[in-house]
Amino acid sequence: MTSISGQAREGTSQEDQARRITELEEALRRAEESSRNKSAFIANLSHEIRTPLNSIIGVANLFQGTRLDLEQQKFVEMLSTSARDLHRLVEELLDLSLIETGRLTLQSDLFPVRSTCSRTVRPLAVSVQERRLSLELHVDPAVPELLLGDSARLGQILRNMVTNAIAFTPKGTISVRVFSGEEKESAVILHITAGHPGGGAGTEKRRDTDYSNMERKDFSASFQGAGMGLLIARGIAEAMGGMLWTELSGSGDRVIHFRASLGKIPPGETFRKKDGDSGKELPADGAPLPEKISILVVDDNRFNRSLARTILRKMGGPGWDVFLAESGSEALQLMDEKQYDLVFMDVQMPDMDGLECTRLARAKEAVRGLRSVIIAMTAYAMEGDRRMCLDAGMDDYIAKPVEAEVLRSVISRNLA
Repeated sequence: MTSISGQAREGTSQEDQARRITELEEALRRAEESSRNKSAFIANLSHEIRTPLNSIIGVANLFQGTRLDLEQQKFVEMLSTSARDLHRLVEELLDLSLIETGRLTLQSDLFPVRSTCSRTVRPLAVSVQERRLSLELHVDPAVPELLLGDSARLGQILRNMVTNAIAFTPKGTISVRVFSGEEKESAVILHITAGHPGGGAGTEKRRDTDYSNMERKDFSASFQGAGMGLLIARGIAEAMGGMLWTELSGSGDRVIHFRASLGKIPPGETFRKKDGDSGKELPADGAPLPEKISILVVDDNRFNRSLARTILRKMGGPGWDVFLAESGSEALQLMDEKQYDLVFMDVQMPDMDGLECTRLARAKEAVRGLRSVIIAMTAYAMEGDRRMCLDAGMDDYIAKPVEAEVLRSVISRNLA
């Protein structure tokens, strides 16, 4: 009897274990599906917002290059600033999605520490002056000139730290310090602080970087986006294997800290400045553009097609012939009839998308022996989208909204 009872209990235990495993696998499947759906939703939302935003920012930039009276200048500046704020919000939503799903990828390239910090902080001087504050940046002489890591993400962390400090500083000086900590043969600890006088509503609550529970009245009184920016900075810091935190000093000043281990230059390796998107070496600043080229712009949005043509014609003058196509199939037909020096290719289009169009164009070029430079100009801006475009046969990639300076740079490095 005892033996039979024991066997029954053992059988029941195995059945329970098997059932729990099945339930856990089902729960994991649902969680993964939910994560994929959330990522897909944010990616589609980003694409849909970037497409009209490209036209808004582009037209505002064109207006700024015309003769405007003082009132018109003020209106255009308001339009441009609001559009850029919306663009920044879209970027932050994408970053949050990548951080939450663990899909944030980091680059590992040599970069100049001092110029990276300076270029990041300098544009924030306008916000500092508007709030009648002062901003100081000090990089300790002991910090290595070059380090190995993701300079773009490091700059993003520093920018969000300083932006947050600006938001919560009623008056006084924001002091940014960059110094090195423990140093090993292949790595060094980089420590960045942004200190500022405390004050303002809810200061006593902001001892860490989690503003999700901040009272609405406190958050509304703060600089818009500052809380989410610092949350993103913390996520990036943790992805880098570092940490980001805040503390209050004995004098009442609030200090935001960032620490991470970055690589040192391997012995015998030289530093060459490269573009973060394409990996190509960048031409010198102000490199001359071609005097005579033919360009094809492929985009299903008529406003973006018209805008791109206007910007390119103003940039290149009468020597630049700009042609338009509204679909991948039309682009293929035009490329069969004429050899273009440069093609700006949208990705998501009806009938035939930019990826398929590029693959078919490359196959035809292999037979003809002639090759156009094809550059993705798309509202797809998630991690992996650049690689997707390059794998399809494109030469370079830029994400919408596109600035004239970005167009100039991408043309220069591909045709100069």
